[in-house]
Amino acid sequence: MTIQEETKLQITFEDVVSLSKELREEIDAVDHLAFCYQEGEEDDGIEWANATTWFALGWLGGRLVSQLGVVDRTIYIGGQSLSIAGIGGVATHPDFQRRGFAAIVLQAAAEQMRRLGGYDFAMLYCNPKLIPYYAKSGYRQALNLIYILQYGQRVLFNDHQMVLPLSGKPWPEGDVDVNGPPW
Repeated sequence: MTIQEETKLQITFEDVVSLSKELREEIDAVDHLAFCYQEGEEDDGIEWANATTWFALGWLGGRLVSQLGVVDRTIYIGGQSLSIAGIGGVATHPDFQRRGFAAIVLQAAAEQMRRLGGYDFAMLYCNPKLIPYYAKSGYRQALNLIYILQYGQRVLFNDHQMVLPLSGKPWPEGDVDVNGPPW
């Protein structure tokens, strides 16, 4: 295998309902490695949605190295309903980080969302330190207040949301009700 072949990321899109047990375990392993807490750190206590519809997966030499999940969700903003591709679990295996693989997966997922149609926006939540990173992929910060469902209660979500237009609609003003837990 040449160096060029080793660095060529192959992208696949997988529907959750058709995942094999082995592929689900690979996805979970990368997710765990990318997001695992260091010893002594606390869980954030947030009830996250467990409703991924499909995955964008990045493969290098037959190994899963980068991924993201998409949650199909209708959200409400200022009296409007919008169809959202909720982006979550953007993760790269620690051995493969800082090589641009997550950006490639984000771009491929955006292209797939446009091909599929039906989405007004892609939307993700992120740490403020990552805002410039996602901005490079075309996402922009939305400053609306965000309300989420947590353990049966509607609460204000103090996280940073970023959106990527997919349909030409402008991002509306008003409070955001994500119509469930965050993804």
